[in-house]
Amino acid sequence: MTRDSDKLPPDRLVQPVTMKWFAVIFGASLVYSIVRYHLVGDTPWTHFPLFILNKATSLAAVGFVASSYLIGKIFCWHDHNKHLRLVVIKFCGLVGFFLAGIHASLSFCLLRPAYFAKFFVEDGRLNFTAELSMTAGVIGLFLLMSPAITTLPMMPKAVGGWRWKRGQRVGYLALAFVVIHLVAMGYKGWMTPSKWPGGLAPISLIAVIVALLPLIVRRKLERQKQARLKERETEADSSPTETGEEG
Repeated sequence: MTRDSDKLPPDRLVQPVTMKWFAVIFGASLVYSIVRYHLVGDTPWTHFPLFILNKATSLAAVGFVASSYLIGKIFCWHDHNKHLRLVVIKFCGLVGFFLAGIHASLSFCLLRPAYFAKFFVEDGRLNFTAELSMTAGVIGLFLLMSPAITTLPMMPKAVGGWRWKRGQRVGYLALAFVVIHLVAMGYKGWMTPSKWPGGLAPISLIAVIVALLPLIVRRKLERQKQARLKERETEADSSPTETGEEG
């Protein structure tokens, strides 16, 4: 017997495996938000449809984008099927970009002193921290458009392999701006763990850690690559000398 998933087109992004990824990442983000703000905190349930869902969406967006750069590097669950791995990477990247757009829209609806008093000065304008955070967030979302667009099936052939890779790597720069966005937004709250509801870390802090993982992993892999190149150069330089000595 063949499974229903085996009958699906191989390039289809929505399939059982990718739905499991969505359930785990978005589900974990939503559950954590509910526990921290509703069950342990004192946020009324009336704010679930917008305020809490926005929290979960923001964390899930970072989680998906980060996962798209970690699959195949530290997440090796799909190494047995490289095609499936590519499908999951595309799914995570596109869903992360989509959720980031939703987060930006919901945040625009919530951006008022009643929700974020710490972002406003007395005359009702945004303070420096808020403007820095919002600017970095908008730039990060804009930069995510590059890997999202180049993920489309026709793009590798349309732009060429080198440009396609460069477009995908812009996502790392986007994550760097996401880190700036989150640090500017929440660093003050990170310094007072005694005020965390139930001792649960702020979502912005968790999101920063998640966003930093691909940047750290990439840096580590680059260093390993450079070390291997130096070893090869050293071996290549030493080979003629050894041959000459033998002669």
